[in-house]
Amino acid sequence: MFGYYKPLKPNHMKKLYSIIFACAFVLIGFNSKAATIVVGVGVDATFTPANVFTPSTVSAAVGDVIQFILGAGTHNVTSTSIPGGAAAMSSGTMSTLGQTYNYTVTVAGTYLYSCTFHTGMNGTINVGTSGIATPTVDLLTSAYPNPFKDKFTFKYGSIESIDLFNIIGEKVKTFELPKNETKTEIDLTDLNTGVYFIRTYHEGVIVETKKIVKTK
Repeated sequence: MFGYYKPLKPNHMKKLYSIIFACAFVLIGFNSKAATIVVGVGVDATFTPANVFTPSTVSAAVGDVIQFILGAGTHNVTSTSIPGGAAAMSSGTMSTLGQTYNYTVTVAGTYLYSCTFHTGMNGTINVGTSGIATPTVDLLTSAYPNPFKDKFTFKYGSIESIDLFNIIGEKVKTFELPKNETKTEIDLTDLNTGVYFIRTYHEGVIVETKKIVKTK
C-alpha cells in the first residue's frame, strides 16, 4: 500500500500540471547539442490521473535528457530493455507531485521502460545518432522576437527543415525551409500560448534545439 492521496479537481490538476511543466523548462538550460524531453508520469494527455506515461513514446538524439515529471499517484521508472552500453533507468519511488527523474540517453537504439507498480504502464524512447557536435556558422540559426505573439522570423543558412515540439515532447509542426533564402516568417497563430522547441536539421541530421515562447 502506497498511501492515500486526494485527487485534485480536473481543472485544478490541469493548471497545476501545466505550471509544473513550464517551471521545469525555465530551470533547464538548452544548448546546441542536446534537448530536454519531458514525459509526464501518472497523468494522461488531458492531465487526468492515470497509470500511463505521457507521451508513451518519444524520439530523441544521443545526449538528450528525458525528464520524467510525476503528475499524480505513486510510480517509478524502471528500464526493461536498453541498448548495449546504456545505463539502466531506475528512478526509485516517485510519490511527490512535481518530483522529477532525469535520464540522459547515451547510446542509439530503443529503450523500453515501465512502472513496476502498475502492469501495462510502459514507455518507449527511440534514440537516433547524435547531431552535429560543432555546427559551422552556416548551420547556426536565430529566432526573433522571442518571446513572440503569433509570428516570428527564423534566420538560417544551410538548414533545410525544422520540427516544432510542444512542452511535453509532441511534434506539432514541420517546416521545409525555402532554399536560397536566409530567413523566413513562421506563423504559429493556430497554436496555444506556451513553451515550444525548434529542432533544426541539415541533411537529415539534428543540428540545434532552441526554445521559443509564445505569449498572448
